[in-house]
Amino acid sequence: MERYNLTIKDILDKQFHVDMKGYATGEVDSFLDKIIEDYEAYGAFIEELGQHLHRYEDENKKLQAKIKELEAQLNYECDKQNQVDYVDLLKRISNLEAEVFKR
Repeated sequence: MERYNLTIKDILDKQFHVDMKGYATGEVDSFLDKIIEDYEAYGAFIEELGQHLHRYEDENKKLQAKIKELEAQLNYECDKQNQVDYVDLLKRISNLEAEVFKR
């Protein structure tokens, strides 16, 4: 899908018809040169933005992977802590039962 009507080549190769009250060709050429410079600058800017976008996408992927890694580590630590809490709870219940049934 083409977004733009003109390319640099279209502008450069454009031929104007000259009539009795035609435009000064030097003026037209000078103006077209400015348009070409703008298109070139715009193209370079778009290319630069594309490169930035790719770098940001790569960085985003790395950060998402790091988030998943840290979430997994956190879940592991929470599970480990819960297991310790359960073991401690079981020990306390066992001690209480021993005291209650001892009497």
